Amino acid sequence: MIETIALQSAGDMGHRLGAVLRARGYRVVTALAGRSDATRSRAERAGLEDAGDLDGLAQAADLILSVLPPSAARGFARDCAAALLRTGRTPVFVDANAIAPDTAKELQRLIAEAGARFVDGGIIGGPPRAGGPATRLYLSGPGADELASLFGESEAGAIDARAIGPAIGSASGLKMVYAGLTKGTMTLHAAVLITAQRLGLADELERELRESQAEAFARMGVLPSLPADAGRWIGEMQEIAACFAAAGVTGQFHEGAERIFRIMDATPLAAETRETLDRSRSLAEAIRVFAEHLEA
Repeated sequence: MIETIALQSAGDMGHRLGAVLRARGYRVVTALAGRSDATRSRAERAGLEDAGDLDGLAQAADLILSVLPPSAARGFARDCAAALLRTGRTPVFVDANAIAPDTAKELQRLIAEAGARFVDGGIIGGPPRAGGPATRLYLSGPGADELASLFGESEAGAIDARAIGPAIGSASGLKMVYAGLTKGTMTLHAAVLITAQRLGLADELERELRESQAEAFARMGVLPSLPADAGRWIGEMQEIAACFAAAGVTGQFHEGAERIFRIMDATPLAAETRETLDRSRSLAEAIRVFAEHLEA
């Protein structure tokens, strides 16, 4: 019986998932020891309780939901497994991070050594919002069907949980191929525009795109906002590259995508957050900044 859900961490996605779970009647806790003021503020807004450290999190939880940047997924699973061994607790552990299937299997072994059950997860879509579209949470592994029923609609938003089989790695794999398309396309668009800027052809390319590729050019309008997330998405590109390579395809597309996000993360625009984003910045202005920081 799941009554208390531990959610780590209260980032933009995490705290909104927590708000939905709270609205559905669950007690939701998070470990705020060492976290930033911004994280603490988000947790408070979502009604998440502070469990202190990871031992406190393990003691309180019937289910642990990991929603972190991909680069932090291994460390959290390792530290959480140690906390489970110290406390003797065995809550279900759901990793909902953007990681490769082989990484998910590695984390399953860590959690299994602590005596707990691991369920693989993958999130597609933006954070849930009241009145907005549902955020999809794909789940796979033993008991995924049962866990899917925990999620659903609420006044804080909706989480559409979909169980897609018993295999660890299926949910993560679906996230990888989906994000490989969406974020891969974003970085290809950025690479094309940065190259045109460096060649002195930005205006000419824009005119041609508006005439012959109007739909693609419209999608490029998201690029000025990407530096706020670029740092977190570097690790995701590494995981996607590993996933594609393990499938016998090539990881080089997303190794290139990783470089584009590194360029964005090296600009002053990366200091912005989703809350402080300058939404008046034009696509042309953003591309000029990216091109200027290419060598950084």
